[in-house]
Amino acid sequence: MEIRGLLALVTGASGFIGGRLAERLATEEGVRVRALVRNTRKAGRLVKLPLEIVEGDLLDPQSLSKAVKGCDLVFHCAALVRETGKKKEFYQINVEGTENILKAAVEAGVKKFIHLSSVAVYGLNPPDGADEDTAYQPCGNLYCDTKIAAEKVVWAYHRDRGLPVVVIRPTNVYGPYSKPWTLRPIKLIKSGKMMLINDGTGLCNYVYIDNLIDATLAAAKRDESVGQAYIITDGIALPWKEFFGCYAQMAGKPQMRSVPEQLGKIVALGMEITSKFTGKPPKITRQAVGFLTRKARFSIEKARRELGYKPRLSLKEGMQITEQWLREEGHLGKTRD
Repeated sequence: MEIRGLLALVTGASGFIGGRLAERLATEEGVRVRALVRNTRKAGRLVKLPLEIVEGDLLDPQSLSKAVKGCDLVFHCAALVRETGKKKEFYQINVEGTENILKAAVEAGVKKFIHLSSVAVYGLNPPDGADEDTAYQPCGNLYCDTKIAAEKVVWAYHRDRGLPVVVIRPTNVYGPYSKPWTLRPIKLIKSGKMMLINDGTGLCNYVYIDNLIDATLAAAKRDESVGQAYIITDGIALPWKEFFGCYAQMAGKPQMRSVPEQLGKIVALGMEITSKFTGKPPKITRQAVGFLTRKARFSIEKARRELGYKPRLSLKEGMQITEQWLREEGHLGKTRD
């Protein structure tokens, strides 16, 4: 499928993944981009780009119908991504919101709907070597469970309404503008609050933002991707100590504290209890502590085989670009010569 010249709607365009996807579609792929944002005041990253910014909300079907009208493609990147929160809010945004944009896409006759999901559908304790045939694993985590529910709705629209869909399941996405896997670890390391669990020996399955976008674009262009799901990583799993260690080196604080898993869970429990009284989300949860000890790897063989996906940027290259951005934004001090 030739996408140059087509009109594409990108939801969540003011966010990390959606923002970079919209940028590359507009500046590199010759795609006419309509960027959907909830609040145009938070779309500062997009205003300098050759694209159309429209205001809308996943929970406002009328705004979605207007946004999707005339579009050939939809890239659905918007989601509520948090460790904790209210069940109703997660369900409304991640499940009902996804169904609303799917319905609008069907009514508009969209040629392909690319859904940005997550390996979170395999739960917080995925099996080693998990691939696209691995079963969903509901685990009680609101984000994981609502991403599963959202995928089920996507597949139902493909099966029952004939909507051409593709599902992309990235692992931990890092790079410029990433809050959970770039800005948060830098902030914790700089403040001396970063704690490794079990010496950081659990495995981190990561993907640099532009590698993810490469795979997403390949999926959009290939006709055979319709009806398929693809796990996307950089093809390597590293101990958390090495992944977070890249940020520690940038911050000039290479020594990170470590605590045993059980002690980490006790600390996390205390934070969870405190959060109930303060109303503020805990800095870490017991589920997160467990997640940081897992040693599972994900397979990207299907993406390699069917999309021709090959991670273009190495961890070293991705971290160099990320460090440059962090310095330019003032998160690390002055830019190095």
